[in-house]
Amino acid sequence: MCRLLAWTARDACTVADALGVEDLDAFTGLSRQHADGWGMAWYAPGDAPADPPRVERSTRCAADDPRFADLTHAARGDAGFVHLRWATPGLPVVTSNTHPFVHGQLAFAHNGAIHPQERLDDILPAGWRSAMRGTTDSERYFLAIAARLAEGASVRESVGYVIQRIFTEFEPTSLNAMLLTPDALYAINAHDPARVPPVGASSGATSSPTELDTVFYDLHFRVRGDSIVIASSGFAQRVEDGWEPLENMALLRIERGTLRTSVDSLAPATAPLRT
Repeated sequence: MCRLLAWTARDACTVADALGVEDLDAFTGLSRQHADGWGMAWYAPGDAPADPPRVERSTRCAADDPRFADLTHAARGDAGFVHLRWATPGLPVVTSNTHPFVHGQLAFAHNGAIHPQERLDDILPAGWRSAMRGTTDSERYFLAIAARLAEGASVRESVGYVIQRIFTEFEPTSLNAMLLTPDALYAINAHDPARVPPVGASSGATSSPTELDTVFYDLHFRVRGDSIVIASSGFAQRVEDGWEPLENMALLRIERGTLRTSVDSLAPATAPLRT
């Protein structure tokens, strides 16, 4: 379980520019709860269309890592995302398990867990196990999407297919994710509202074993001027400040450069998932 933050802008800007310094400080503070590392993926000015996104990762708590502050206040990009990791129990805190994951021109970060762990390789299509660099459920989820894309399916078709398969054949808490492609930033909101963590739970301890954090997997987005920001819960996202909820079982697409947006349903045509 983790925290996600993404931005797109007509002109390259920093995370602090897009989100605002006060909100970025609040987001960074969430790394005390999600303390198993951080990562960032972004497209920088001058990157060629064929270049993969730039990526940095660390297994340190973001609030204690000067590099995190440097990147979020100085690295400029027209699209990117940040991930704060809270490792699923049993998955090591090592660089190879730290989001974002990259395959070709795609970068991906996930918030949630998929069970049972002993069957995680079943998520992968035949021949894709060799593409793994770590041991996480998240990387397998990503590569399953990448495999569908490699077969010629659209992002919407690929994401929808993989999400439905995982919800049908496994027991995920959440498949919320950010996907960065050469053309667009995608935000995936697909989670089980009944499987949220307790309030105050963290990578180190649980402070309230009975009260559930019912908004934990909520995603909101904000359009302001020439930028759009998407964020997990955990800091103030007030309607009066322009934040709007992204519905569960939805895929938000923001086109790079133009900021054209679209929202597609990820719900199946029949036998809908629990929402």
